Amino acid sequence: MNALPPPSNHMALADYLDAFRPEDAAAPFLRMYDVADDKSLREHELTRGEFWSLAAKAAAVLRGAGLAPGDCHTHYFSSNAVGDLAFRLGAVMAGTTPVTVNWQADTPELLLHKLRATRSALLLVDAHTPAAAVRAAEEALPQLAVFDVARLHEAGREELPREQFGEAGVEATRIVIFTSGTTGRPKGVRLSYRAYRCNRATFESFLDAGEGKELLAVVTNPLHHTNSTAIADWAMRKPRARLHMLQRYCTQYWLALALAATPLPAHPPPSDAALAAALAAAHAAPRPVVVAPLVSRHFDFLDALAASSSLPLAPSTLRLALQHTLLLLGSAPVGPTTVRRLLTHAGRLPVVRFGSTETCLQVMGTPLHLSEDARLAAFEAGWAHPTVGYYIGRPHPPHTECRVVKAIAPHEPGYLEECAEGEPGQLITRGDNLMSGYVDDDAATRGALAGGWYVKLGDIAFWRRAAGGARDFYWCARDSALLIRGGANYSYEQINAELAAFVCAHYALPAAAVEVGVVGLPLASEHEDDCCVTVELKTDEARARQREMEESFVGAAAKAVSKGARPDRVRFAPLPRNFKGAVRLPELKEEWKAALAASSA
Repeated sequence: MNALPPPSNHMALADYLDAFRPEDAAAPFLRMYDVADDKSLREHELTRGEFWSLAAKAAAVLRGAGLAPGDCHTHYFSSNAVGDLAFRLGAVMAGTTPVTVNWQADTPELLLHKLRATRSALLLVDAHTPAAAVRAAEEALPQLAVFDVARLHEAGREELPREQFGEAGVEATRIVIFTSGTTGRPKGVRLSYRAYRCNRATFESFLDAGEGKELLAVVTNPLHHTNSTAIADWAMRKPRARLHMLQRYCTQYWLALALAATPLPAHPPPSDAALAAALAAAHAAPRPVVVAPLVSRHFDFLDALAASSSLPLAPSTLRLALQHTLLLLGSAPVGPTTVRRLLTHAGRLPVVRFGSTETCLQVMGTPLHLSEDARLAAFEAGWAHPTVGYYIGRPHPPHTECRVVKAIAPHEPGYLEECAEGEPGQLITRGDNLMSGYVDDDAATRGALAGGWYVKLGDIAFWRRAAGGARDFYWCARDSALLIRGGANYSYEQINAELAAFVCAHYALPAAAVEVGVVGLPLASEHEDDCCVTVELKTDEARARQREMEESFVGAAAKAVSKGARPDRVRFAPLPRNFKGAVRLPELKEEWKAALAASSA
């Protein structure tokens, strides 16, 4: 277990000061890969001293914009960027709080919601941030300042002097990350320095990367998610850690991952012989713990690249790299297809991690001390269980604790009563990693935290006894109105609103003419949901256009709506409702299953 000194009132800044000591200024810290127009990678590197200086300039920008400790600034970028990272560390120096924007899914309305909810006075952008959304925010909030992070590199820009750094306590908010939100109105999760400190200790214990071990993290998931946020913060807290980050996922990611442990550049691409030799040399010497946080979907892409002979390096060379990398998979179930692909392309099993935004990413994972055979047996036990389950590992004592309980509502029978072995129930967790609460929503915070437990994971799970008496946990299903796509969650209600607006605009119908209800079903993949859309046509005018919609809806919507709302299937039928008029989601799912079974009969 990694032992960290006990937190003090000023430990928030002290952790980062320890990681960026002046004597380590010349050591490498960040290698950033940008994706060129021809899809090749261009990398540039910053030492620890150079990155610290850039962050100190960001801190000066924050103070210069009038932000005081505790004030929020919203990060709205078009991809992973050095400037985003610099302002995240600069926020530690200034004592301010970053707020994330999902550049893949957030509408201008959601951007405005996040700015207002957090009372952000500053909006950080890059050259490709949607200009129309920024203009709309400026018009709605005349006091909002906007800063392009490219300006951090202007000659003569000053750094915030160290004597002016903030002194936030460990309970201060480190960052606000908005959830997908089952209501279509995402909630801002306040995550403290204490939670990220626990997250670091958890990872260093879980991944055997504690004191004396060098960390090298290779990140491609978007920084607006909790996944890359937690990994990047870990790298900023850990002495001698190195962070390799891609602007976004692309085919060349697999080359970048192989290059992580070598001194070879990405451009021009090295020969397979040179890369294989460099990897062999790196593996023969003491080497860092290489961690690659991914989702199962990435291995769908890898398998397709291998099948079409489109990998950017020889399969044998990639396999050599993957065998010495901790492939940290989360955010979606890891089922037999993903496991088979890992064994084929990497010759090893993935390391599964499980958690949520409100839990600062990490709650449990597959123990590294188990043999490959024991871990494979644990996966297979879940697939063979009467209630099929996907292995998500074990909690990380003393950092995290988990239970499966019969009910999470105080008025329900079996409230917080533990389930028996193999009995499905609600998964709950507690630990120092938990959120402080939701932004300006005390009622939602009280509903999510009960007696120190976080009870709103929204996941159905069971546990079974493993050899030695430990409990292995298995994920069964989601008990919330969220759709899994690309390792991210998308709110049903948000998708409903976007698709209903599309139908009305595309087919020239009034808003009262249609209502949309979606559900997610894992039809084409064990870890990805198909977006199954039911459209209820409520007027004669709308019903007269049903045939046209049946023929064109899926294709036309896919080109017009956001990634999370792209439909895979559509049916036209009345939506099942309860006496209050709300759509009954379990019944809607059953209707879809029946319709699919009938169409395949």
